[in-house]
Amino acid sequence: MKSIIYTAVGLILLSGTVVLAAEGSPVRSISVTGTIETKTAPDHILWQITLTDTDVNMLEAKKRNDEKVKAVVALQEKLGIAEGDLETGQVSVNREYERNTRAFKHFLVRRGVTIRQRDLKRFDEFLDSLVSSTEMEVWFSFESSSMYEVRAETRLKALKAAQEKAKAMAEVVGARIGRVLTINEHAQADQRQGSMLSNTAWVQSTPPTVDLASDKFVPGAITVKVTVYATFELE
Repeated sequence: MKSIIYTAVGLILLSGTVVLAAEGSPVRSISVTGTIETKTAPDHILWQITLTDTDVNMLEAKKRNDEKVKAVVALQEKLGIAEGDLETGQVSVNREYERNTRAFKHFLVRRGVTIRQRDLKRFDEFLDSLVSSTEMEVWFSFESSSMYEVRAETRLKALKAAQEKAKAMAEVVGARIGRVLTINEHAQADQRQGSMLSNTAWVQSTPPTVDLASDKFVPGAITVKVTVYATFELE
């Protein structure tokens, strides 16, 4: 079941100024901002896998990389991954050179694989299967399929908060708001939880969301934050 929590910061985290035009000017206006945060529960995990190989022989590097891709793709049946939830990206082949001498070092072959996991409770099963299948780097993030709807609802609530603030500020100076003159949106990056893993090293990019020692799964919530800038005519 989708869980959405709206944080009513619209009247707390807002900033705005009343702008009164000079005497004789036909238009007076007030510009304000409205900010709302929405928290929603994730309903799937997105695994982004990077497979790399190097060799002075390009074909040898690609051959080893192809074997790694096959090992990951073979997990589709084992893990019951639905058709379309596993995608392989394009392969890239690049020459790499020594930093100082610029002498040729080797070819770098890289390919990505994306997996969408629908059952969050099977996180540990997916993680164990991935890292034991072949050498790789893995980034996982918690996602919500209703993100578009959540953002749309949050946007409208932010605009409503801006309107209410403009109305309250206008009343203080003995005026009232009229027609809206401008509306602009600033949607901050989603605060999604995720981490980067590899077979040989742990790189912590955000606070860990999974207790790997006790296998305790704690996905948390995804935060969507939208700020709306609006200017209203003063009457």
